[in-house]
Amino acid sequence: MNRILLSFIFIISGLLACNQQPKQQQTETNADAAAASPYFYMQLKGTIANQPVTMHLLKTAPDVYRGYYSYDKIGEPIDIWGSVDSSQQLTLYENSHTDEEITFRGSFDPEGSMKGTWRGAGTSHPYSLKKDFDKAIQFDVYRVIDSSALVPGHPYSPKATASNSILWPAEGTDSKTADFIKSVMSGGKAGITPRQLAKRDVDSFLLFYRGSAIDLDTSALKEESLSPVWDWTSEGDMKVIWNRYPLLVLESFTYDYTGGAHGNGGATYQVLDLAKEKVLTVDDVFKGDYKTVLAKELEQAFRKKYKVPEDESVKGMLVVDNIEPNNNFILTNKGVMFSYTPYEIGPYALGQVSLFVPYDHIKDVLKEDYSK
Repeated sequence: MNRILLSFIFIISGLLACNQQPKQQQTETNADAAAASPYFYMQLKGTIANQPVTMHLLKTAPDVYRGYYSYDKIGEPIDIWGSVDSSQQLTLYENSHTDEEITFRGSFDPEGSMKGTWRGAGTSHPYSLKKDFDKAIQFDVYRVIDSSALVPGHPYSPKATASNSILWPAEGTDSKTADFIKSVMSGGKAGITPRQLAKRDVDSFLLFYRGSAIDLDTSALKEESLSPVWDWTSEGDMKVIWNRYPLLVLESFTYDYTGGAHGNGGATYQVLDLAKEKVLTVDDVFKGDYKTVLAKELEQAFRKKYKVPEDESVKGMLVVDNIEPNNNFILTNKGVMFSYTPYEIGPYALGQVSLFVPYDHIKDVLKEDYSK
């Protein structure tokens, strides 16, 4: 994979208030500034086959693009990832459970818009997505990477490598809103800088690595390295899933390999109500006998996503009897998505399970109308 030298970076020039909804203006800088700050977050809006879509696209590591997009009429977040090839074309792949590959292929223009071709469902359509931060928060991206040798100074020593990318409210964000977001991201720690926050998890993992190997016999370490199980890795990043005032939904993803057959990881979500300055829980969103109602809807969502017929039980694919709502959820203007990390409701091979339920199905148990 090759690096793309973006010809733009966004600097917030101001913040305008309108009905207590943050609006931010952005200007472009020169290519040198873009090369010095290669990571970014963009909210893009446009159409695919005349269907309005919104994309949250991030570059949080070299040659790695990740994010989510959704059709505005449906509101279900769809995970995407990709990279740039030698012709400077960006290909984003949709993480879906369909048999057919679905992709966005295109490139950025000097204004930061993305144009190209969407392919899927046996057809293709041109698309054009433009930057749009109306009623949305802009973020800067910070990344830290570090490593530690098991036996310092030894040429064949295994090592641990850890990286972490975080989001941070960009300059120009309303100070009260920015302080609330920073407090949530830092766990309430005041005065922490974004680089310190990104570095915190990296340092913690490397310290754990050195501590775990303190009693390891390395006398046999000569011309060959120790078992590959001691080449540990840790990766973390943040993403934006929904960004329209007053709701902001953030994802924190981690993946750690600490020896064994495979690593472990998953994504956790936080729904921020910026107007109330509150991180919402499931009890803040739903009322009444919502657990019973949602359990039925979640089972139907699972059947649809994994193609389980109505006359078959879903229990054969799960490690639980029922899919209960949890506090790892996402709100959009069309529905709620509950997400379950590996082993939470299913085996490791099933991966992270995310199930979307439209508001139309659960109106009676909603405390508020989030469709506005």
